Amino acid sequence: MSKQGAGDMRWPAIAGHLDWIDGVLGGERIPAARRAELGERLRVVQARAADPLLRIAVFGEASSGKSTLLNGFVRRRLLPSSNDVTTRTTTVLRQVGGAEALVATVSGRGDVSWPSGSFTQWTRPPGPGSSATLEQALQRVLTTSLAEQVLRLEVRQHARLLGDGIVLLDTPGFSVVDRGHRELAEAAVRQADLALVVVPATAAMSMTLVDFLSGPLHDHLDRCAFVLTKTDLLDPDDIDDVTDLVERRLHELGVAEPVVLPCAPGRALAALTAGTADGGGAPDAHVARFLAVERRIAELAAGQRQSAVAATVLGLLSGLLAAVEETAGEQRVRLAAEREALGRLSLPDFPAFLDHWTAGALRGAERALDGTTLLLRLDAAIASLDAEVVEAVAGDRIAQVNDAAAAVSRLVRERLRRDAQNTVDAAAGRAAQALRGAADELARDFGRQYSALAGLAGERRTAAPVTLSAAAVPAPDLSATDEALARVGSQLALSDNWRTGGGAAAGALAGSLVAPVVGTIVGGILGAIIGKRGPDAAREQFLAQARPIIAEAQETVAEAVTDAVGQVGAELGESVVALRARYLTQWSEEIARLNASQARRQAALAQKIAAAERIALEARRRRTDIASLRHDIRRTPASAKE
Repeated sequence: MSKQGAGDMRWPAIAGHLDWIDGVLGGERIPAARRAELGERLRVVQARAADPLLRIAVFGEASSGKSTLLNGFVRRRLLPSSNDVTTRTTTVLRQVGGAEALVATVSGRGDVSWPSGSFTQWTRPPGPGSSATLEQALQRVLTTSLAEQVLRLEVRQHARLLGDGIVLLDTPGFSVVDRGHRELAEAAVRQADLALVVVPATAAMSMTLVDFLSGPLHDHLDRCAFVLTKTDLLDPDDIDDVTDLVERRLHELGVAEPVVLPCAPGRALAALTAGTADGGGAPDAHVARFLAVERRIAELAAGQRQSAVAATVLGLLSGLLAAVEETAGEQRVRLAAEREALGRLSLPDFPAFLDHWTAGALRGAERALDGTTLLLRLDAAIASLDAEVVEAVAGDRIAQVNDAAAAVSRLVRERLRRDAQNTVDAAAGRAAQALRGAADELARDFGRQYSALAGLAGERRTAAPVTLSAAAVPAPDLSATDEALARVGSQLALSDNWRTGGGAAAGALAGSLVAPVVGTIVGGILGAIIGKRGPDAAREQFLAQARPIIAEAQETVAEAVTDAVGQVGAELGESVVALRARYLTQWSEEIARLNASQARRQAALAQKIAAAERIALEARRRRTDIASLRHDIRRTPASAKE
């Protein structure tokens, strides 16, 4: 901290704030990218707090007389007219005891100093002209295309600038049409301890100037002096009126005691540089007024030096604390979102996750093996059997007892067996498809959750799906269907309805050779009928007596199919449960490990969020303290500030 501020209670307070910010940035509570940016801003504030120089920035619109005023202070036409200047940077003027110099920070080149060979090499291309003097060097840099390359410009010259330890900041003249110059002026406001605002008397308090005063310069209005230039262009009787007008407008903008200093820098500079200021006769009125303005500004600078520097440092510090608060707030929001995402993607209860999947898979299996749909399919197939039986004994076919018996027996056995098998095969296929779909769904959901959980734990992993066995849903046994058909045939074979003489015996013998059990029964029917009646009557009698037997066989087969489909459903349920058990066995320990890691991460995030909240709150509290200090500085009378 500077010696100048050692006796002021503000400086220890500022040092405490800077130390706190340095501690915050020294840890990892602020993102690395922002730490670098905020660290650079902290170094700027620290350097400014340790620098005893008073910075006076000069602001004004283009063609307001700003360059002429500055040239008057140094008693030479050093700076070119703003109409010719094309640079987009602020020019810093310092007093030095040694050789005069010009230092330009050039894009792509670094610092280039005048006089030097590197400066000559850099400035040679733009065109003719000499750089033998500081004025000529400035002319080359500020009024040619070289100006576009200049990032920073510092002029070191011999003149005493309004007092010892004072640096002047010459800002580009701002205008409505040149946004770049306005932005440079706004940046200079943040560096300025005091401000000189140049107001041309011929266009006092324009809308552009009022906008600048009520905007970027608003917090500096208590540290401003307003130099009313070009008064030589007014009637002498009008100068006081214009001065009053400017003071009234400044009162309206919130300046309690505006300092308005009318003068004619151009006329004074002409006299001072011509050596006529102290010639015979009465002193030049313009020179006298200008010198009075210069003295008044020097008095203001001397009287407000310490408080003005403190106000600048406090302003920079307040902005830095605001950035720290904003960064901590953003960090808290980001960490809270990360914690929320971690909570959504975790698997805190792995068995419950698998139970939820199992319940859904079983519901899907139940829909896939809807018995009503399957039996309707079986009924539709069996319904066509009657037409085929009629066709088997149509016409003269019933006269051939052996052939008719064989055809009907084979037809009934094969059709019922085939339709039963097709129905059960369809059920098994649906079951296998449902199981594969449920397994794929489980693999996707678990894999997504696992990868996300592993990623949030700082690991890059994917979960390999648990594979199904090749025969996850085996085909059901249809032996019960065959037994049902044989049992129906046995019952028919023992019935007295078919014991009807030689024809029955012949038919039964023929039927038994073609198809066991059912063939014997059907053959007996045919033999008995044909032995007593003609073909048509025999056919009708055969169908009338055979249909109930066939219907009974169909019902028996349907029951067997229903049992088989139930067996398929049971086996599907067992496969679902087995798959759940395999996931539980294979992944329980890994999920427990990741959940433990997730819990630690959640706890760490909670700590970081709390730390970010504390930083934001503390930065806000410190900003309040600084605002109070700045308010005290504004309220303290100038005579008591030192």
